[in-house]
Amino acid sequence: MPDKSSKRSVSSIHETVLATASGGLSIALATLLSLLTLYQMPQGGTITPASMLPIIFCGLAFGPAWGIGIGAVYGLLQFIIAPFAAHWASIFLDYPLAFAMLGLAGLFAPRRTVRTGQGHVLRRIGLLKMTRIMAGIWLAVLGRLIMHLLSGVIFYRSYAVEVGQNPWIYSIIYNVTYMVPEAVIVTVLMLALSYLFRPSR
Repeated sequence: MPDKSSKRSVSSIHETVLATASGGLSIALATLLSLLTLYQMPQGGTITPASMLPIIFCGLAFGPAWGIGIGAVYGLLQFIIAPFAAHWASIFLDYPLAFAMLGLAGLFAPRRTVRTGQGHVLRRIGLLKMTRIMAGIWLAVLGRLIMHLLSGVIFYRSYAVEVGQNPWIYSIIYNVTYMVPEAVIVTVLMLALSYLFRPSR
């Protein structure tokens, strides 16, 4: 008869395989959605049909560590596909670090013992209260916003100077213009998923 430690080991391996496979699919889906641009900002940044959703979902389904890692990989892929940088150092803030922040949604994920008990990945989102889902999404978006904000103030301040505006205010307005609409889209769709995949009572 297998002991408890061997059962935990098997469960851990299964979770790793599931997270890796789900992460790969999420990166692919997020990349596809990112190519469907609804609005393009002049110095980078777009509104898309919820390209952040798959990455945020991974955080909520597998926890912050997986979410941050998957987000960082996605960010690197975004730079490879559509590179845009005012300075080589801005690449780190605007791509791997910014998208890694989407994994912070995982801080509101179900406890590990709870989520690993649900083998159906999509149903994990149904384990969460809507308030936790919204908190996770907006924390993730705030984290990404801060990275872009810092990049804007440090590396894109010349654009603010040209229009005679404070670099901080310019960067906040610029990044909020496309990130808030995208965050609203993600929130609506994620709550819909949560409703569809709630465990049956």
